[in-house]
Amino acid sequence: MLGAVATVSTLAYLALQIRQANKVARFSAATVRAERWMQLSAFLSQSPEVNRVFWKGLQTPDQLDETEYHYFEAIFSAVLSSYQGSFYLQREDALFVAEWESALKNISWMVAAPCFARFWANWKGSYPDDFVAFIDDLSGQSPDAASKG
Repeated sequence: MLGAVATVSTLAYLALQIRQANKVARFSAATVRAERWMQLSAFLSQSPEVNRVFWKGLQTPDQLDETEYHYFEAIFSAVLSSYQGSFYLQREDALFVAEWESALKNISWMVAAPCFARFWANWKGSYPDDFVAFIDDLSGQSPDAASKG
């Protein structure tokens, strides 16, 4: 009887420790995500030219010359990579639900932007297959999404 009580107590203690460790991991992930966004925001606001290329590329990518477009692709790739990090954190249950919902809204907005199809056609192959499938589904480019439409 005493052994059973000790076992149950140990399991309860371990469950509590796991819950606390998960909470700490989520807070750490949220902190890292916030720091990445601050760095990205600082980069985008560092000069009027960077900001101009980014927003023009999002809204009217065909109006960028070749050099500007390549610069835009690098900026856009950095933004998408940040969301890729959130995607993997969410899959590992290391991201607060509200953080993922916010990221998902932003990713959805980005894949609907006029620049996305061209960017994705050029760079899709450089991303991991599971992230590609997620983005394809979100953007309506997956075979499943095509059959739903």
